[in-house]
Amino acid sequence: MTEAQTRPGADVIEAVVAQGDLSKLTNEQRVLYYLKVCASLDLNPATRPFEYIVLNGRMVLYARKEASDQLRQSRGVSVVITSRDRFGEDVYIVTAKATLDGRTDESIGAVNIGNLKGDALANALMKAETKAKRRVTLSICGLGFTDESELETIPSARPVVVDSATGEIQPPAQIEPHWSADSQKRKAFWAECSRLTLTNDEGHTKLKVEHLADYPGSFDDAMKALQAPA
Repeated sequence: MTEAQTRPGADVIEAVVAQGDLSKLTNEQRVLYYLKVCASLDLNPATRPFEYIVLNGRMVLYARKEASDQLRQSRGVSVVITSRDRFGEDVYIVTAKATLDGRTDESIGAVNIGNLKGDALANALMKAETKAKRRVTLSICGLGFTDESELETIPSARPVVVDSATGEIQPPAQIEPHWSADSQKRKAFWAECSRLTLTNDEGHTKLKVEHLADYPGSFDDAMKALQAPA
């Protein structure tokens, strides 16, 4: 790889620095940029601390769990939970406080817990804590990366798969529609709930999800979960 191949032109530098659009880089430049970001933050690139998304028309990096975990360890960031609050019936908020070199910072992690019960509720409460810890870690380190725990709350975010060795942007994978998108299967599911005298909320609880589309199993798995004893 020659210097000319790896050195971005002035227009590319402007796009990346001013606009943050990594799609303007060549494949080789994209690999080099990723490695330089990791090196500047003392992160191990082999653990894939960052991945790519398209956000507001630009391809950017977002921080994975590995990024915040390594930052806390390498920089000695101390994080404590300062509050856990519930707002109304639907929103649960955790506030985390970080300390680094005598400086402090705070961030929140918020989740929707409306209609959740049992394991689904427990997982949501833990997610709020995780979001708060990761967000405050990135914030106190002066990094503006979006954390992966926030992606589900950004409808316009579109994940992009980039080959870590070549920097090549991979074509989107063909994803099979979730069974809940099939009206006949959806009706059959709710019909089975009615037969078992389960309300809609109880049906969701049986699957341990807030929405049918969030259920990772097949239609047959969902029906078995409905029929399983409490």
